[in-house]
Amino acid sequence: MSKISNKIRSAAAQLSQMYKPSLLFARSVLIASAAVTLSLMAGRHLGILEPIELSAYDQMLRWRPDEKPDSRLLVVGITEGDIQKLKQWPISDRKIAEILQKLEKMQPAVIGLDVLRDVPLGDGREELTKVLQKSDRIIGVCLVTDGSANNPGSPPPPGLPENRVGFADFGVDPGGILRRSLLFMKPPTIEGRSSPEKHLCNDSSQVLASFNLQLTLRYLQGQKISPQLAPDQSLWLGKTQLKQLQSNDGGYSNADARGYQILINYRSRQQVAPQVTVTDVLEGKIDPNLVKDKIVLIGYTTETVKDFFYTPYSGRQQNNQFMPGIVAHAQVISQLLSAVLDNKPMFWFWPEWAEILWISGWSIVGGTVASRMAHPAQLALTFGAMLSGCCALGFGIFLLGGWVPVAAPALALIVTGGSIVSADRFNKSGYGKAISDRVKQVFKVEIDQARKDEEVQEILQSQFFIDLQRKKDKLRISKKETSEKPPSQPQEITASASELSQTESQADEYLAQLQQKAKQQKQRTAVIESESDSKTDIPIDAGSGASSSETKPDEEFSDLQAKAKQMRQRRIDEKKIKDEKIDNLADKEDLGAKED
Repeated sequence: MSKISNKIRSAAAQLSQMYKPSLLFARSVLIASAAVTLSLMAGRHLGILEPIELSAYDQMLRWRPDEKPDSRLLVVGITEGDIQKLKQWPISDRKIAEILQKLEKMQPAVIGLDVLRDVPLGDGREELTKVLQKSDRIIGVCLVTDGSANNPGSPPPPGLPENRVGFADFGVDPGGILRRSLLFMKPPTIEGRSSPEKHLCNDSSQVLASFNLQLTLRYLQGQKISPQLAPDQSLWLGKTQLKQLQSNDGGYSNADARGYQILINYRSRQQVAPQVTVTDVLEGKIDPNLVKDKIVLIGYTTETVKDFFYTPYSGRQQNNQFMPGIVAHAQVISQLLSAVLDNKPMFWFWPEWAEILWISGWSIVGGTVASRMAHPAQLALTFGAMLSGCCALGFGIFLLGGWVPVAAPALALIVTGGSIVSADRFNKSGYGKAISDRVKQVFKVEIDQARKDEEVQEILQSQFFIDLQRKKDKLRISKKETSEKPPSQPQEITASASELSQTESQADEYLAQLQQKAKQQKQRTAVIESESDSKTDIPIDAGSGASSSETKPDEEFSDLQAKAKQMRQRRIDEKKIKDEKIDNLADKEDLGAKED
């Protein structure tokens, strides 16, 4: 058994020596990857990477091919040409009522009027009110208050019941880009002393549905599909779940996700649905098949009315940078209908743990490749190919309906690879080993100094040294008493002298012990210096500092030895003086005896 165990130990030792470089390499790559991944995740949570991720999202949306127009919708735009032909601005209530009547005759599934009529405009107010009350196909809009008394919101047109009104507001990202759509929201409470007139869109006691969701639900009623609210408060349309957008989904970081929001999956940058003008409707120039059983949306498409948005398609365009609000509503409606009726996936996102694995995986790949390649050109080409692969994978997932981080893994790949290359160059230059050896030497000197201090402290706290101090004090007191006593007491002086000689012998023993310890310490210091000199390959100018720090304890021992010698010499001198005093006293006593 002992032979087998010895063979196993030797084999294990050989394997450890064989795979030691690989283990060191794996450890360095994993440490660098963990540090980079944690830093990037912290940057994501702080919102540092959000602008880059949103820019990558916009670019991927522009790369994606457009779909054909959605034939289930029709956009009736109020253009600048319509305003010039009708000679009206804004369009009067009578013209709006006439447009609605002409469209209703063509039997649309639902009509969405994205035109505010909270106050009378021109003539025909009563006529418009009758049309709105009579028809059950028309959905109107209102604007929600922002919570301030100066902006109480805009009420819906008169005559419309609450179940046929939706808010027209969108939530935009920083920079004014429209990427999200609100499906439900609760109006904020108006703060301030003055209380404006209360209406549907500033009533904070109820939850409102959006204009685009109201039109979608009305259209799906004809398809025998009704909305359902799950126990987790998620909205289901048939078998399709409209998952609520969270504040950290995709590339967002602590986004304002109040209400029930979804990420807009744009259908097309140019034409989301067939589009006609108001003049075409009034002049009867449109095909009734474009209207029958369709969702018809009426709204301004001219830039005269400030109802337009920047979108992900606005980047790098000189013209057509804006999307009218009515077209943005059509984009959301087409997205919802495609998800429910065409099984087109809504945008989905990875959980946070999956994003961490995604980022750390690319970080490990970057570190591994950087450690295996030495040629700079080959390394640059390989990293370029890997970056292209990372972006291609992210874009491929985007085409499948998923939005995963793209900027974070690309940065992880570059930063980890760069750190591994920098560390390798640093170590090969010799500075790393020199600094490591120097640090070890400094720590070793500090440890030796600490040991010397501990030994000195032990000597000072030893019982022998304490007794010696006590006898020293006692001797000082006896000397003082001897000097004060009359010369008729030679016996006490003789006793003190004997004690002095005994103390001096003890001091000599202590001095011998100190000398022995000093010799041992010098020998230990010489051994340490010889070992450090043999291990150091690169000369360092700063080594004089270490040698001075090492000789400092020897100087302390030398000083202590010198002080001990001075003390012994002082004791000898004092003994001589006392002997002389004793001799003088003895002579005086002899003289006194002779005189007697």
